[in-house]
This record gives sequence, structure tokens and C-alpha cells, in this order.
Amino acid sequence: MSAFLQYAFGFPTFIFGALLAFMLLYWLVALVGLVETDAIDHWVLFDGSDHAHGVEHSASALAGLLLKVGLGGIPLTVILTVLFLLAWLASYLLCHLVPMPQGWTWINVLTGSVVAAAALVLGFVTTVLVLRPLRGVVNKIAPAEEPKVLLGRSGMVRSAVVNAAQGYGSVDDGGGGLNLQLRSPERELVRGTEVVLIEHLPEQGAWRVVSKAEFDGGEMG
Repeated sequence: MSAFLQYAFGFPTFIFGALLAFMLLYWLVALVGLVETDAIDHWVLFDGSDHAHGVEHSASALAGLLLKVGLGGIPLTVILTVLFLLAWLASYLLCHLVPMPQGWTWINVLTGSVVAAAALVLGFVTTVLVLRPLRGVVNKIAPAEEPKVLLGRSGMVRSAVVNAAQGYGSVDDGGGGLNLQLRSPERELVRGTEVVLIEHLPEQGAWRVVSKAEFDGGEMG
């Protein structure tokens, strides 16, 4: 038991333990109705209209990363909970394998930091492997009318470009906003272009878009 406590509450494992405890507390608060379960998505993956450019760019980069690894559409609350749990387990196991000096010496801090980084990477990779299959389940359970609800809504390109093969952006859904894969077969659209969703592409898990200027001008092909 003493060895378990030493590794579980030692550096760096206790960091992931504290983050996991925060997420569990968040779930508890959400269950009693004090906050929405998807509030973290609204706080972190916002549409960026009322925030500083640097923070907006970071949020867009995070949304793009989640889309690229196949976690788009899964609530960030679920992703973070699983990530912190798996990172805690990875850190705990790594601390068994990597000699960890006692005390808060610079060697201890350096070694612990390397272990924390490795645990975070391992936790993220495992999270992707665990949660990615859930996207298919979510798509099967999701209401069939969702494409109709989003069709015609406007959004903003957040990736460097949107073309026929890649790209993503944020879309106004009347709430906290959505981050979606976007495609523009006709012409390449750059970051910051205002777009309109004109077609759902279920086989790609994406939406075909045109620039709002083109849409308003009636020049769609």
C-alpha cells in the first residue's frame, strides 16, 4: 500500500490525479443540474467572436486536432475525463519503470517532467483508440434531421485552407457553436473566410461549403 501511495500521490502522477478529480467533480455538479454537461465545449471550443485572437487560434487548433484524430463530435468533457484517467494510469506505471529520485531536486523535477510528457502522449493516443469507435455509435444515435438543421447555416474557416480534401471551421448552430470538417471542391478557401453550408457529405463526415459572398451572389456551381 505504501508503494501505491508513493507512486499515486508522487510527482508527476498526482497532477493527473488532481485533473481527474476535477473532472469527476464536474460530472457530479452536472448530474445535479448546476451546469450543462457540454459546458466545457462552449468554454473551450468557442466560436472565437468575442475572444482574443491568440486564444481563438488555440481553440481552433484544438478543435482541428480533435477532428483530425477522429474525436470530432464527442463531448470534450468525455474526452478529458478519459484522457486524464489514462494519463494517470500511464504515469503510475512509468513511475514503476523509471527510477525517480526522492525529494524536490532538479533531477527529480526533470525526470518527473519527462514522465509527465510521456504519460500525456500515451494517454492521448490511448484515448483516441478508445473513443474513436464511439463516433460511429454517436452518428447512429444522432437524429436523422441534423443535416437539415445545419443546412444553410453560416460559419468561418478556421484551418489554413478548406479545399476538396481537407479543412475545418466553426459553424453557428444557435448555441455554443460547432466545429465541423468542411470541404470546398470548386475553389480553395483560406482561414477567416465566411462560408455557408450547402451540402452534407456523410461519406466524408464533412460539409460542402461555399463562401458567403458567393452564396449571396447566387454564383454557386
